[in-house]
Amino acid sequence: MNLKNKTIFTFLSAPGAGKGTLAQQVSTNLNYIVLSTGDLFRQHIANQTEIGKELKSYIDKGQLVPDDLTINMVKKWLLEQKESEKSIILDGCPRTAYQAKKILAIISHDMPNYKFRVVKLEIPQEEITQRLINRRCCPNKSCQAVYNTSMPEIASGKCPKCKTDLIQRQDDKPEVIAQRFDIYNKNESELISAYKSSGINIETLNVSQKTPTQIFENFKKIL
Repeated sequence: MNLKNKTIFTFLSAPGAGKGTLAQQVSTNLNYIVLSTGDLFRQHIANQTEIGKELKSYIDKGQLVPDDLTINMVKKWLLEQKESEKSIILDGCPRTAYQAKKILAIISHDMPNYKFRVVKLEIPQEEITQRLINRRCCPNKSCQAVYNTSMPEIASGKCPKCKTDLIQRQDDKPEVIAQRFDIYNKNESELISAYKSSGINIETLNVSQKTPTQIFENFKKIL
């Protein structure tokens, strides 16, 4: 088994820029493993674990989950994947300079065969806001498809794939979106500084006014 030259990618962008969609495309087409911290959080919330109850109180208010709570869950997941031959995408983590330093330390100490790369998805905040307001999600845990209200196939309000009633996530409501942006903008500059001080180059990918297919093709070019 060749365990060398594997990569851990993280996508840096404000909420709603399309990190999750791109991650799933890379997973499906390039056979990467994806860790979505958002999905991991939602699993705990859906299962009403003690962690889930604590997570829900933060997410419903548009607040970031405490760093140590996030890092402990991510570290456990990473160590379970370290012997795999596949590269990894971290979707939604790290979000703060503290998290970045912790993740880099985990990789350096426990996963030295992995290279860490950061890709910044560039898109205007106004474009993201409209996208989030119009997003509808399937709450069926075996489906979890995501749609936009402009799509005619969801006019009935039901998921075309599994016929479950679609929902608007609590954190996609306008007042919560604004708070999420405030939090993100506060942390972004510190996060970038943490990467640069660790010798990590920030790569950029313009995702404004582009289809998911176009974004994926442009991502492949930077590989």
